[in-house]
Amino acid sequence: MKNKVIVLCACIGVLVFSFWASNVESDLGKERYHEHLVKETKYSGYDYSKIDETTFQSKTIDPSSFSSHLPIISFDTKGKEILGGDDKSVDEYIQSTMKVYDNEGYNSLDGESTYKTESLIRYRGNSSRSFDKKGLRIKLINDKGEDREYPLLGLSEDTDFILHGPWLDKTLMRNYLGYNLTGEFMEYSPNVRFCEVFVNGEYRGVYLLVEKIKVDKDKIDISKLNKNSNITSYLLVITKRYVEDDDLFYLDNFSRYTNRIVPFSEYNIVYPGKAKMTPSLNTYINEDLSYFERILYSFDYADENFGYANYIDIDSFVNYVVFNEFFLNFDAGNNSTYIYKDKTGKLKLAFWDMNNIFDNYFVDMLDHQVFLMKDKNWFQMLLKDEYFTERVIARYKELRSTVLNDEYLYEYIDGVVNYLGPAIERNFIKYGDSFSDEKNRYKNVEDNAHSYKEAIDDMKTAIHERGEWLDKNIDSLRQFSHESKVKDYNP
Repeated sequence: MKNKVIVLCACIGVLVFSFWASNVESDLGKERYHEHLVKETKYSGYDYSKIDETTFQSKTIDPSSFSSHLPIISFDTKGKEILGGDDKSVDEYIQSTMKVYDNEGYNSLDGESTYKTESLIRYRGNSSRSFDKKGLRIKLINDKGEDREYPLLGLSEDTDFILHGPWLDKTLMRNYLGYNLTGEFMEYSPNVRFCEVFVNGEYRGVYLLVEKIKVDKDKIDISKLNKNSNITSYLLVITKRYVEDDDLFYLDNFSRYTNRIVPFSEYNIVYPGKAKMTPSLNTYINEDLSYFERILYSFDYADENFGYANYIDIDSFVNYVVFNEFFLNFDAGNNSTYIYKDKTGKLKLAFWDMNNIFDNYFVDMLDHQVFLMKDKNWFQMLLKDEYFTERVIARYKELRSTVLNDEYLYEYIDGVVNYLGPAIERNFIKYGDSFSDEKNRYKNVEDNAHSYKEAIDDMKTAIHERGEWLDKNIDSLRQFSHESKVKDYNP
């Protein structure tokens, strides 16, 4: 009788989990394209246990016999060296012939390409330019050198794309996971596709093709500039500034000149761009954003009629806090933070650069038992408002029961591994030495994953530990909303 009860309880548990998982799954993929869910999984239960720093020593990649279930993007630079490597100030492109192989089944370099075009190509990134595996920025052009738009690998039609080359992220999937999960709940998060890349016949590894954040009907959908008006919608990014950058595209806004933002980071104007930007538009954006910021840091910041809530999309900001807290996204709110506003609307946010989520920050390991967003520009004040804080707590609990649930995330991660399959090993035949202490990027070499299995296990551990701590402590976010004399900027 006891055994029957145990079996019955187990069956009920399976049914409950299946119902929960199917409900989560039904929320995913309706509009967001999750590549590993849509495409047929070819390597279920893929064994990656032997992929480590010795992998690159035992095999080589032969382009003539290369075959992949992933799309292939190949560049022929006619022998020219790609520019913009270690020097961030170099942003010159070289011309290249680009071929795309995205057939049903398997792709090879001697097969029929599905798309061919001329392109401009250069290295991109900040610290990542010094890595062996570098990110690439590509622009599609025609034979006359003019911009050419195309829905590359099924992304939004455009002329401008990013090829992210995971190097620090040994799992190869943090940006894939982060963009896809946030893309289900944010108004916009860049769409992505996995592929393998060749340059001049040399294998460069597994890359993630990423949409570039820009103003477009399929991306940041805000009204375009009327050339006869000095009032404009705008798209900004908080980023590090370099001395050679043009003042016209940076703001001297309230957060900056009052030193509320981290040193060396400023608000860069992405839209309007170079062709349309003027000093008067810079002044308008500066004043519009500073007006909001002065309200946010005022005594009346939470006032129903005059406070910050009249100027920001609350849902966008709440989701941004919840995901970044759970993801342990160190840069959020300080760097790689995109802000946009339609001239008739409210401020909203978009995610960018999640290569370091789940404790992959290379400078140092992060404390899993702290709140990150409470000290960030803007969010320090937002979390002082009880209404905003309650919204964050409620949203966390809601998402924690679905897409931020440990089991769902583990299943998602395993699904990506099974989809990538042998492409993982090929990547580390090229970059297996990235597991070695000589190439590791952490201050403490003991923190570096020395195998692919260890990298996956480390990410799952970070997810579990972060979720476990937040589950126990999310309600304590209310302490930062408590009125007291030690409250910064307002009583």
